[in-house]
Amino acid sequence: MLWIQRGTGWGIDERLEQKLERQASAFVAQPNLGDASQVPRRPVEDLDLADASRYTLIRDDIYRRFVVGDDGPDTDEFGRTGRWIPRGSRIYWDRAEDVYVKIFDAYYCDRGEGRFLPDALDGGIYGFLCPALAYLVEDRDERLRGYAIRSGRILSLYEFDRYVAGALNDAICELTRLSGLYFYDLTFHNFILKDDEISMIDLESVLPLSWYGQDRSFSKQMLEQIDIGYPIQEKFHSPAWYATYIERLLSR
Repeated sequence: MLWIQRGTGWGIDERLEQKLERQASAFVAQPNLGDASQVPRRPVEDLDLADASRYTLIRDDIYRRFVVGDDGPDTDEFGRTGRWIPRGSRIYWDRAEDVYVKIFDAYYCDRGEGRFLPDALDGGIYGFLCPALAYLVEDRDERLRGYAIRSGRILSLYEFDRYVAGALNDAICELTRLSGLYFYDLTFHNFILKDDEISMIDLESVLPLSWYGQDRSFSKQMLEQIDIGYPIQEKFHSPAWYATYIERLLSR
C-alpha cells in the first residue's frame, strides 16, 4: 500500500501540504519560538483522574526504574545499590474536554528523561510544532508533571513522509539547531492531524544535542545528573534524514 501511495500521492491533501510548506518557510525565515508562559497550567491535584465517568485510562506505561539507596536490596548494571520500583506515565482521555492527559511520576520529571521537557517548552520548540497542546500539568511545587493534547487522528506513515518529513523538514531542523535539543522519537505515531493542522503529541522525547550517539559509558558518567540505564542511541527512532542533519550540525 505504501509504495502505491508514494507512486500516486493517494490520500494526501495537497492544499494542506502546501500550507505546511509555507508555514515552515516562514518559520525558517523568521523563527517564532512562542512563549511557554502563555500555555495554560493546571494543578495535578485538581484533576480527579479516578473519576471514571469523565476519565478513561488509555495507556498505563509503567516500567521499572532503579532508585539508588544504601538500604536497597538490589544492584543495577552499574553496580549501584538500591531498589527497582515502578515508574513511568499514564495517559487518560478526558471525555468532557476531549483531550488526552499524560501524567508522569515525579521521579521521571526530576531525575529521568522528563527533566528536559521544561527546557524544550521554554526553548519554544512546541510553539510551532504542537498547536494541539491544550495545557500543562504541574504539582503544588510548580514542577511539570504532564500535559494535555487535544484529540486528533494519528498520521499514517505516508502522511508523515509528506507532511512532516517533507513539508516541515526545514522547520524541524531549524528548531533543533536553535534549541540545542533533538527529537529521538520523530515518528508517524507521534503526530496527529487536528483541525487542518499537524501537531506533535509526544513532547518529552527530547535530549541535548551533545548526547546524540553516546554509548553506555556516557550514561554511566551522567548518573549523578540523570538516571540513564541504557545507551542513548538505543532510544533514537527518528528518520535517517534527521540523523544525517544532526550529524552534520554537530560536525560544524
